[in-house]
Amino acid sequence: MPTSSVAVARDLAEIRRSAEQARHLDAIVDREQVQRYLNPPAKTPYGLEYAFYLLGDIRGLRVLDLGCGIGESLVPLAERGANVTGIDISPDLIRLARQRMDSVGAKVMLTVGSAYETGLADESFDIIFCKAVIHHLEIQRVRAEMLRILRKGGCIVLTEPVRFSGTYARVRKAFRPHANISEYEHPLTRQEFDCMTAGLGVEGLRFFRLPFVPLVERWTRQTSHSARTISAWIIDALPPSRHFATSAVMRLRKRQIAEEPADRLLTRTIRQPSLLRD
Repeated sequence: MPTSSVAVARDLAEIRRSAEQARHLDAIVDREQVQRYLNPPAKTPYGLEYAFYLLGDIRGLRVLDLGCGIGESLVPLAERGANVTGIDISPDLIRLARQRMDSVGAKVMLTVGSAYETGLADESFDIIFCKAVIHHLEIQRVRAEMLRILRKGGCIVLTEPVRFSGTYARVRKAFRPHANISEYEHPLTRQEFDCMTAGLGVEGLRFFRLPFVPLVERWTRQTSHSARTISAWIIDALPPSRHFATSAVMRLRKRQIAEEPADRLLTRTIRQPSLLRD
């Protein structure tokens, strides 16, 4: 798939945004945070903890952290026994990730590269771990590259912001966005979500954070355990409420047979009516 001008613009914008972000970050490893992800419970109200739960036993497996940033996920992945590679478009974030790995003696391979053209070998990973990266990118292109480097039968563990409700999307525009947000990033729409998952085995799908959670946390300026717990209970008790969730976490299994081309999948998902409507 040839590189598009939009993809290049997205990459350049992300490099600039990440360089600015790196100026305010450090390479200190928070052991309390690492501990959260070593053996998280299945019923956790936190999406990232659940993503680490979906990994299962990764000892000896080849795991790629796609869009690894400063390496916050790399340490728990390595400590759980995986052979870990981290890749990010930003040299500044990879520099901090290297400092972070050196500080704890973690053996992780780090590389600067685009999610569209990683330069990694075909079917070279058992698992791709992807934390809030896809919504920055052209989905068809990154999906094709992920499936190229993932072995047959391997899986993608994915956590992404979503916005399926058109009504909520319109209301959300009334609020000022967070600082340092790229013009290209946005929560996945239902169509984009379907494009990402089409043709793959969807396992362990859970939705998180009803709209009142980010509102509470923006107001209090801290993570609200009680708000997240209430949200998780509502989503579990009332499945239709998933339509208003702001985050989705799942495991996508690459089938043993050849995948359908992404452009054909997108066409098919456009034609198919969504199960979730306003």
